[in-house]
Amino acid sequence: MAMHAIANSPPPSGSSSEATNEILAELIASLFLSRPSLNSSSSIAIDRVERSVPYPSRARSGFDISQLPAEIICEIFERFMEDDSVHPVFDDTPRPLVSYTCRSDPTKLGQICSRWRAVAVNLPKLWSNILIYNPKPSQVYLTNVWLERSGKNPLNLEVDYNSGKRQYDVRSEAQILRSFIRHLTRWKKFRFNVSVKVLGLFYALTDSPHKPLILESVDLDFHDLLPHRRAEEGVDGILKYFHSCPTLRQVVWHTRELDRFPQHAPSQLTHVHARFSVSIDDIMTFLPQIPLIQELQIESLRRPSKDTAGTVSLPLLLQHLRLLRILSHEVRGTSFIARLTCPSLESLEINHSNDFPESNQDLQEIPRFLHRSGCRLQKLDLRDAGRNITGAELEKCLSDSPLQSLTYLHIWISHISDQMVGLLSRKSPTGLHQFAPFLETLDLPSCETSDGLLANMVSSRWYEALDDNLSTPVGHLRKAVIFPGKYFGPIDEAFFSTKVLY
Repeated sequence: MAMHAIANSPPPSGSSSEATNEILAELIASLFLSRPSLNSSSSIAIDRVERSVPYPSRARSGFDISQLPAEIICEIFERFMEDDSVHPVFDDTPRPLVSYTCRSDPTKLGQICSRWRAVAVNLPKLWSNILIYNPKPSQVYLTNVWLERSGKNPLNLEVDYNSGKRQYDVRSEAQILRSFIRHLTRWKKFRFNVSVKVLGLFYALTDSPHKPLILESVDLDFHDLLPHRRAEEGVDGILKYFHSCPTLRQVVWHTRELDRFPQHAPSQLTHVHARFSVSIDDIMTFLPQIPLIQELQIESLRRPSKDTAGTVSLPLLLQHLRLLRILSHEVRGTSFIARLTCPSLESLEINHSNDFPESNQDLQEIPRFLHRSGCRLQKLDLRDAGRNITGAELEKCLSDSPLQSLTYLHIWISHISDQMVGLLSRKSPTGLHQFAPFLETLDLPSCETSDGLLANMVSSRWYEALDDNLSTPVGHLRKAVIFPGKYFGPIDEAFFSTKVLY
């Protein structure tokens, strides 16, 4: 009803109408020109081309853009609020933000004309994602404006600060959090990196009759908690309160709040990010309690508190796990995957470091794990700072692994050798690459190879011909990030210096 009234309100007249038409023309052009997705490996290249195309003026062609139906204007506004930064941008602005990757300001939409303002104010979706960075007094009033305009929409809320400066207005932070809490029943996702000085606001929720009825994601971190150890009991009560929400699916647990998996964690969790140090045995004890787990991220593996050498158990079946990310230090990440079977796994990251320069990983656990799981892995990210991983060992690990569905590969070891590049270059008699034939993104940060091998390998996999030989079969590769260990030879230098491979 409200949207129908807006659509039929009188359009602006005179010179302001012409100015509005020009601005509308640009937005409509950007809407119907295919806007690149941030997930696309070729997004940067496409974005450069698109920005160089002049937007056609629909006003000059005789079409009065101000007469657009409200539904079309709403769609334009929603596209305007989509993510537009490939990398997060940390702006210390006096206003609320939509997200770290969206620099659009919805208040500007209401500055064009009265009709646009009416549509924007009555479109709750524009105001339902609120990021407060470095809380300050100027954000308090604007936060309340955004919350009022968000109507009854679910809210995605975030409060963060500049960890380098560690200076922001805690009083403003408390005022903003009080405003958020007044809309508690609409919280869908929140990430709060806040001071322990506002802990009382959260603890009061445990006795509140109001509940976050649609809460799906919780990420709560009191960044200055460590000097206040007596607050731990209060933090545990707050986490228990949020864990009791029947709709909760995603959690991030921080080392300042936890040093073990909480006993009150809900069984329906699908996404768990543990940012505290935990042993493999503790993880294996916890995982059967969350059978629906889809994404598991472990920040730090620690040694068990007691000797469990000789303990043998069947691999645990995680039927729904799609993403597994392990950061390990001394304790081998491959020791963890040796105890799992994951038939639905799509993404695997093992990032291992060690106090000693030698790696203690058993890379052959990776092909054993993948064969046992029978999954169609699409993303593999393997990083190891150890210097004793040979090219032959890495080549055997990858060639023994079933990676025919792989689309993303990042390998970071002390150096990538000829053997690894040879694996990536080999083709079958049919002309398809034998290893990961559908690879779209390749990241090799440290290469020490014979001159010309890298250029030939990338050329053979690129999605379009990079030379005049148009008869050469093209592959699927759309992004290649290649760095030499020391320097490129003349052939590779000439190849990579003249091409932007993304």
